Amino acid sequence: MLDAFEPAFPAHAMVSPRPYRRMFGLAVYRGQEAALNAALGVGLPVTPRQVEGYLWSGPGAWLALRELPDLTGIAAVTEQSDGLCCFAVTGPLARTALAKLLPIDLHEGAFAPDAVALTLAGNIGVRVWREEEKFILACFRSFAGALHEALLGAAGP
Repeated sequence: MLDAFEPAFPAHAMVSPRPYRRMFGLAVYRGQEAALNAALGVGLPVTPRQVEGYLWSGPGAWLALRELPDLTGIAAVTEQSDGLCCFAVTGPLARTALAKLLPIDLHEGAFAPDAVALTLAGNIGVRVWREEEKFILACFRSFAGALHEALLGAAGP
């Protein structure tokens, strides 16, 4: 099984495993949207985008890339840190490589720095977002080996 803290994937000029980071799934309880925004001190996105480390994951759901306050009675919180594996794709040909795998438009105007997508990379379910000029792809850890191989293949000639 893949170690969540030290994934054993070699880095590549364009593709590299991201270091372990704390991530939490959030699902707001009915009628608690305003309380959740107030508790977090941010207006959570309601469309596929990210705001201050909170990635939209569907109606009433987000992936938090940061520590959370106590949200008892406001939202269900699930630790996702060891269940997800993240890869960064960088460089001037990153969009070209990802276009071989992702059925979404990654051009600058279509996939802005705050954009988030829930999609497929080949046949692997992924969440895609940008951190500066890096495209980050997160998948379930059990699919990480297959995603790494697919990314390396897409990054090749």
